[in-house]
Amino acid sequence: MMFVSKVLALAIMLLGAGSILVAPAQAVAPATCPERFPQVEWNLVLDGDVGVYTADVPDAMGERFSRETGIASGWIAEDIGSFEAVVCLVGEDAAFVGDQFARGSRGFHAHSDLNERFVLIETQRPGFVGPAVSFALAHQALWQNNGERAFPEPIASVIAQWYRARILERLELYHAEVMFENFFDTDAVIDWSVESQEVVTDWIPENNFRAIGDFVGFAVTEHGTEILLETDGAVWKEIEGEWRIGLRSDLTGRDTPTTDWVFGVAIAVAILLVAVVAIGLGLWSKHRKKDRAATAPPLPGFFSER
Repeated sequence: MMFVSKVLALAIMLLGAGSILVAPAQAVAPATCPERFPQVEWNLVLDGDVGVYTADVPDAMGERFSRETGIASGWIAEDIGSFEAVVCLVGEDAAFVGDQFARGSRGFHAHSDLNERFVLIETQRPGFVGPAVSFALAHQALWQNNGERAFPEPIASVIAQWYRARILERLELYHAEVMFENFFDTDAVIDWSVESQEVVTDWIPENNFRAIGDFVGFAVTEHGTEILLETDGAVWKEIEGEWRIGLRSDLTGRDTPTTDWVFGVAIAVAILLVAVVAIGLGLWSKHRKKDRAATAPPLPGFFSER
């Protein structure tokens, strides 16, 4: 028995040592653009966890896209967590892409694959490239920091809109826009768990503009960047209500919800109605005067003249 016990103890020690010596499996790096599309010449303009390659793109534009991608990916990694992705930016000659990323008659504009950590974007309209990359990379980061699992929608896309708005420096403009849109209602109206992220998506960056990014800015200000990894739609609905009340407060200049504006609007509407009625009566009276028949001349000799 003593011998068996020593053998078992030795086996356990060896197994433990073996588990220490075995290196953990490393995640496979995403394929680069030259590996995906070897038929064209690529330029590496940004290296790192997020790599950016360009094909048939002028050097100056490549530098711009590299700078925008670096800024956006830095924000996203700091807020959400580290992630990897490869971004392939193609110029006017995108024929090598073929039909594999085309959808219907829309053709190819922007393509993202979450499993392969890969983004492909056309650059014919340079002003849309940086925002499109920001939007796509936010999805990539949410996916990877959620255990390579789909993130609820529209939470993921709304968060992505925040980064798109930040790279465009439009958060103040969007805040003013949603503030006036929210004038008559402060109730949460968005269904925060309608669906989940699609692994592969194709979209047109020109049609991807939403002011809802202002909401995420509010959520981060009030609850910290940790909220960006929250997947519970009920939590986001509660924050939406807080946001809409805050928009009303910003618009009215009051810290607490008020209905005084209803009385003011009623007065304004009443004044407007009185003005419309007065104008209408004036026009009607003027019309009657125009249509009045001419007075007949007096009968001859009926009146004497002196």
